[in-house]
Amino acid sequence: MTTIRFVKVKNKSYGNALKGTKIYYEGRKPKGLSKDGKINFGKNILELLKTNFPKFRWIITPEKDEIKKQRGIYRIRTSQKTLQSMYSDKFSRDRDIKNDIVRHRFSIIYPTDFKRSSHAAYVPGSLAETLSRASLPRLSSSDKDMLAKFIPQFIASESVGAVSLLRATTEIRTLEELIRDLSDAINNSYSESWWQTYIKKNILIIQQGYIKAIEKMNISIGTTKFPDFSLVTHDGYLDILEIKKPSTDLIKEDPSRDNYYWATEISKAIIQAENYIENVSRHADPVRSFIKDKHQIDLKVVRPRGIILAGNAKQFTEQKQKDDFRLLTQSAKNITFVTYDELLSRLVNYVGVLKQHSKAMKAFSGRKKRNGTR
Repeated sequence: MTTIRFVKVKNKSYGNALKGTKIYYEGRKPKGLSKDGKINFGKNILELLKTNFPKFRWIITPEKDEIKKQRGIYRIRTSQKTLQSMYSDKFSRDRDIKNDIVRHRFSIIYPTDFKRSSHAAYVPGSLAETLSRASLPRLSSSDKDMLAKFIPQFIASESVGAVSLLRATTEIRTLEELIRDLSDAINNSYSESWWQTYIKKNILIIQQGYIKAIEKMNISIGTTKFPDFSLVTHDGYLDILEIKKPSTDLIKEDPSRDNYYWATEISKAIIQAENYIENVSRHADPVRSFIKDKHQIDLKVVRPRGIILAGNAKQFTEQKQKDDFRLLTQSAKNITFVTYDELLSRLVNYVGVLKQHSKAMKAFSGRKKRNGTR
């Protein structure tokens, strides 16, 4: 069992409130610990512990950092390695602060030879401490502007692996928030117009593979109607999206034939999508010119694909419904059907893949750091 000894605080710098307090240590007495209890950060640590714990023992250890409560007394073990790290931080900060004070004072008494710096010396760790305390809603517009300028510079200075990890981590947080938001929205009774606005706003994040969302093609060719909302794929093709509600019925039962057919709203959406596909295909050149002039995208207007986002597969309570829905979707030419629960599932699965990638990147980055490479 490790022997625990102690010294009593007698050093005047601690003040009367801490006089007589015992500083314990395991094993050999730490080199920096004097007989009168003086040690770097000793006073600061004891004051902090006295504030946090009614009864405690501060124990300096060779390697262990932990807090345990035994018989009503908190035993706070702090390793010599931790104390050394704290001293190194203090040394760096003291040096920067002293340099800043000298530079500032010299700029006043020797203004010709020393220019006053417009920025105070940065204290390492300040940013991490500030960002951990701050919440996004409290950031001012100037804070956000500065972050927008700083982050690209930071990314440019980092290695490719670090940048990939940062992007993956940021994307995971964004998508996890979107998953919660979409899941809550699906369980609410929002109108079709609400869903159209919501999907149009988030589709490029929800569904990977699209590079541009195009609202209302302002093309005048007689009475020809063009889609209100379409999407450009990463390889330059066009998808036409029809948006219905999660609560929209997908199929209806025909008892006389013992099968299911498209519900009225879905039938209308199919006809609408097919008309848009036909119109865009017939007038491919004006559509291509409009998108190139308006959005600077060189589109390949081969017969577009129609996508109908509607309903929820949870409404299928029997296998026959699932089978007939599958048959109906397979029989629809140039149209793909996506239910809201399928959309949510795709998003959850994609985040899972990102997390695996991020975990692998962290492990690889850790190995490189241990090997001394960047």
